[in-house]
Amino acid sequence: MLTAGHVMKRNVFVLHPESQVLDAVDTLLQRGFSGAPVVEGERIVGIFSERDGLTAIAAAHYEGEPPGSVAQHMRREFCCVSDQTDLYEVASQFRASPIRRMPVVDCAGRLLGIVSRGDVLVALRRLYRHREKTNYERLQDHMNLLQ
Repeated sequence: MLTAGHVMKRNVFVLHPESQVLDAVDTLLQRGFSGAPVVEGERIVGIFSERDGLTAIAAAHYEGEPPGSVAQHMRREFCCVSDQTDLYEVASQFRASPIRRMPVVDCAGRLLGIVSRGDVLVALRRLYRHREKTNYERLQDHMNLLQ
């Protein structure tokens, strides 16, 4: 059985709550990331995305104020999975939500890695290729041999 721990990326780019929004947005844009986990020590405390940055900077521009810190604008409610979560459960969570990446955490909320929709799709495709054929597929193969 494949799990999130089998397919996750372990080297994760993270942001910190005290980081300034403008610096965080610059880094996301430079690296080509749509968002990143926000950590204090080893524990994940939020998610900061391009959308959060867009909202913060647009409001700051309108109000004539600085956009503030990542902690002021990050999402504190977010989906995450354990490294033991079955890959099909991870796929179900991705299907139910528009998110593209999900943090993988241990029981204490420490960030272990991150898993993307693409990571899950590659793994499921590989599993599908190596599955046992159905009776219908075997029959089709047999019929093709007779032609």
